[in-house]
Amino acid sequence: MLAVVRAKESFAIIEAKRKMISRVVRSMAVILCSVLTRSPLTPLTFRHRPPPPMISAAASSLLVSLLLLLLTLASSSPPPFNASLHILQDVVKAISSKQKWDGESVTVSELDLRRARYGSFQRYDFRVQVGKADLFFKFSDDVAGWKKFRNFEGDLGDLVKFVSSKSAVGSFKAEGPLELRVDGDHDLSLLLPLNTTHGGLRRVFVSEGITVEVNGAREVFLFYEPDLQTSDNRTVTNEAKSGPLPNFQTRCMPLFPIHIIGPASVIAYRTRNRGARIETHSPTEGTIELLPEKCYSHNLHRKFSCPINSLSTRIATMERVLMSLKGDRAHQKGLLDFVKANIKASTYLHFRIQLERNLTATNRVRLDEWRTRPGVERVWFEVLVKLEGERIKPVVVKKVRPFIAVDTVDWNSLMSNVSFTKFPPVLVPPEALTLDVKW
Repeated sequence: MLAVVRAKESFAIIEAKRKMISRVVRSMAVILCSVLTRSPLTPLTFRHRPPPPMISAAASSLLVSLLLLLLTLASSSPPPFNASLHILQDVVKAISSKQKWDGESVTVSELDLRRARYGSFQRYDFRVQVGKADLFFKFSDDVAGWKKFRNFEGDLGDLVKFVSSKSAVGSFKAEGPLELRVDGDHDLSLLLPLNTTHGGLRRVFVSEGITVEVNGAREVFLFYEPDLQTSDNRTVTNEAKSGPLPNFQTRCMPLFPIHIIGPASVIAYRTRNRGARIETHSPTEGTIELLPEKCYSHNLHRKFSCPINSLSTRIATMERVLMSLKGDRAHQKGLLDFVKANIKASTYLHFRIQLERNLTATNRVRLDEWRTRPGVERVWFEVLVKLEGERIKPVVVKKVRPFIAVDTVDWNSLMSNVSFTKFPPVLVPPEALTLDVKW
């Protein structure tokens, strides 16, 4: 952190000097232009001296061109990585800790974004209640593939924002009964058979017999109770006291609540007949109900599985693990009381960074005594970071170009005052000293 603060302070000093130079150059340009064009901006009086001779047109145009060039150089933008030093704070701290460097002497000297790559993966977090104990499980997928940037112009901050906007949970399918609810400031768009679309939705009630496909969600939350026979009566009773329910919910069965973050799109169709028409009902603005063909009242006492297939396989894995630990007691009372699942899209970013540190008497590199001691060390690192909003968290740090100390010797000192008796004799074959001439 201290390294980043020092870099920011040095950048502020450079920026102040640049602004001062820019103001001076502008003032000089105005004065010279007024003199060359005889502008009455500043009255010039000459005492005891005649006015200087007029400057030729070629010389004046050349002088103006030079002034414009200086003005352009003075107002040039700073290096792109300096504007994003605060983002690299955790990276510099992690590298300094791993290399056992003093953080006060480390600064960012160069940032290579030309070969940067990014890849997305999904992370699954579960909170499971078994009796009175809460257990936590975490799963993650591998990165499907690494993508490169094409013709990207900007600093690291722009790169992080661009990659974060591309982060989304993969498409998943879920079969009703369930409730889709979007959180935050985003809306859902719904596509039904026969090209019927609905936009600006906040809640979508999906009945049994209807499958929905969700695309573009950034995060998904699910609350799942395996024993729906007990939760059915409790849910209907509590909701009936608080207010009216959707028509098919009161008559048929409870709904799985699925919360979504992000501007997702939903495609709905009947499970057995994809092109069949789906009847809808909109009780309030931003809410839509996808009605079933019939009421499945005979399924009230049936044990339903998790509506999302990617979660069902992982829940089954957790049940097998817990079953092996609890033994016969799991079969007597049921294993899982409830499951809270979270699917989140994460992104990895891979790039190279060069750090520079000042070498003092306490942190000098190990060299021979006769070698010249360098004052600065520059090292390249390959960094793999995980994006968390507009922040980056280092995951893997690898040194790719170790520091090499180079000896510099004056060329004149190589052959001065050297006796030829110290050189070993060199014997060459006699053919090398003859001319191989063929007449």
